[in-house]
Amino acid sequence: MLGIVAVNGYVPYYRLARAAIGDAWRLEQAHDMLIGERAVASFDEDTITLAVEATLHTLEDRAAEGIGALFFASTTPVFLEKNNAAVIAAACDIPAPLTLDLTGSLRSATSALALAFDAVLAERTAQALVVAADMRPAEPGTLADAIGGDGAAAILVGDSDDVLAELIAEAHISAPVLDTWRRSHDRYLQTDDEAFALQTGYIHFMNAVTERLLTQGDITPDQLAGVALYAPDGRALMRLARQSPLGVPLARMGMTSPAALLLMQAGNLGAAFAPAQLALLLENAHPGDLIALVGYGDGADAYLFRVTEAIDAWKPRRSLRHWLERKGDLTYTLAHHFRENWRDKPLWSPTAEPWTSLPLLHREQAELLRFYAQQCTSCGAVWWPHRPNCYDCGAQSGFEMVRLSRRGTVASFVAEWAVPTPMPPLGMVTVDTPEGARITTQSTDGDPRMFAIGDEVEFALRVFHTAKNVPHYSWKVRKV
Repeated sequence: MLGIVAVNGYVPYYRLARAAIGDAWRLEQAHDMLIGERAVASFDEDTITLAVEATLHTLEDRAAEGIGALFFASTTPVFLEKNNAAVIAAACDIPAPLTLDLTGSLRSATSALALAFDAVLAERTAQALVVAADMRPAEPGTLADAIGGDGAAAILVGDSDDVLAELIAEAHISAPVLDTWRRSHDRYLQTDDEAFALQTGYIHFMNAVTERLLTQGDITPDQLAGVALYAPDGRALMRLARQSPLGVPLARMGMTSPAALLLMQAGNLGAAFAPAQLALLLENAHPGDLIALVGYGDGADAYLFRVTEAIDAWKPRRSLRHWLERKGDLTYTLAHHFRENWRDKPLWSPTAEPWTSLPLLHREQAELLRFYAQQCTSCGAVWWPHRPNCYDCGAQSGFEMVRLSRRGTVASFVAEWAVPTPMPPLGMVTVDTPEGARITTQSTDGDPRMFAIGDEVEFALRVFHTAKNVPHYSWKVRKV
């Protein structure tokens, strides 16, 4: 049975009220649209760290050995000439020999899903993973700045008995549409005649691909229990509901539809928007439900799934709704600083750039990216980061690699005000892991003064600093 084996998403911790953007730029004419809030990636996050979060929460305790292909979809990849998917696979300890980036289109994630299904059907791999993450750069003060949001989603597909949603039919359309674009040297998203692009592009192709899907699946719109779809904003979503066959399930769900929910609580997540909605739908799906997934961008992709009995036993440890509810407020000043200034003005001045070595980064990939500790085979001591001798018995050889579980408890912590950081104070936390390692690292997502001895924490991949124009990743901690 070919279909979806697991799916989940991730939304960053910080939220920015859209009303704050309207107040900052005096967008009085758009007051009625500036409701809800948008998700904002922190200064130590990028699309790679967002994708790693979504992937780890999708896989959870699953073995990664069967995943032979990883497709990364984004309109805002960290690297334009370097394989982002390979970095994500390494951080998640996925031994996939095929890693591929798909970019340049908002439907890159739904298009990547076709590649994933084909890879499984061709028996190139037992399972394939599609992960999407976006942080689209909208010009400050525009409606796109308020409607957009940062986030990620991951879909694991396979051909097995534990499939959650069986693939029934699919349809695809490709056509160049000038609605939203960004060239390689453009800093912000570009748009022009939005009304024309909405009707001639979005509405037209979403309707066309939906009609093809319904025909291929031999069903009527009223048989759909839910639909996950790309929508530029709330107005476009409501217009689609009035003019599309998808209007039947959209009208039935109303403001509880996953598209409306995400737009209100996180924003338009770009390439990850439709896949994230699929995660929300499957969280509350029932066996036999028919669900459609529709992506848009220079054409459209559509998939029809039938939910299986396996859905009753599938309970993510933390669902996407958990990440939507877990949040902290952010001022527009800080959000603007993260997006506009932090990327161009790093913490360290050019004369005091952190020391780095590309050969050293390569040698330390196992500890910094894959999160492997060392274990002494003589006494059993475990430590991270790596060192040339055992801190307990002094042995200088006979070490094994142990992958850390990314969980632990707080042994001690301090809030440091002297170290420069965009969000003072800087938290330094010492954590005891179940494997026996004691690790001291920075905290993330929230005020470090809220920690307490014995708190459960987890490790999250974040950007520690940038040197030689390369982001240096390692693991920080946050409260569970």
